[in-house]
Amino acid sequence: MGVFFEPQYSLARRIMTKVIGMASIIDDTYDAYGSYAELKLFTEAIERWGISAIDILPEYMKLIYQALLDVYDEIEVETAKDGRPFCSHYAKESMKKLIQAYLIETKWCNEGYVPTMEEYMSNAMPTSGYQMLATTSFLGMGNIADEEVFKWVFNDPKILRAATIICRLTDDIRGHKKSTCCVSG
Repeated sequence: MGVFFEPQYSLARRIMTKVIGMASIIDDTYDAYGSYAELKLFTEAIERWGISAIDILPEYMKLIYQALLDVYDEIEVETAKDGRPFCSHYAKESMKKLIQAYLIETKWCNEGYVPTMEEYMSNAMPTSGYQMLATTSFLGMGNIADEEVFKWVFNDPKILRAATIICRLTDDIRGHKKSTCCVSG
């Protein structure tokens, strides 16, 4: 991973790899496997963010949810060791935003709704995953990324917004021929 090639960023590489893996599994769940009703439950569990929320989920989603909690528990432990306990809050919130946006896409598909360009872009920004990954990229970087950096990235700076738009639209152009709508029912 070119972002963290230096040896001192091995934690950052491990965290990023696990988070990308989880985001991919969750994206596939929203796009192809979950019913709309199940995905509403999963989103509710994510918003609650705790092991007690697992009881409302179907069996196959319990595995995904538990794995996600485990990844973020590890992030919490590692960043606390580094004297940066605030990091896990931002990491969780960025994942929540991503998953909430996935549910909106699923709702539109389920209802046959075609959003306006403004509605689409407002929701498509988080579903690109870029904003969540930008936040995650700071987790394992030690004191270089203090709380001010996380506050900055959460305030939607112009450079992040521009990069996210490029990422989103590039992905949309590539994916246009592959699919016109998710299969979640």
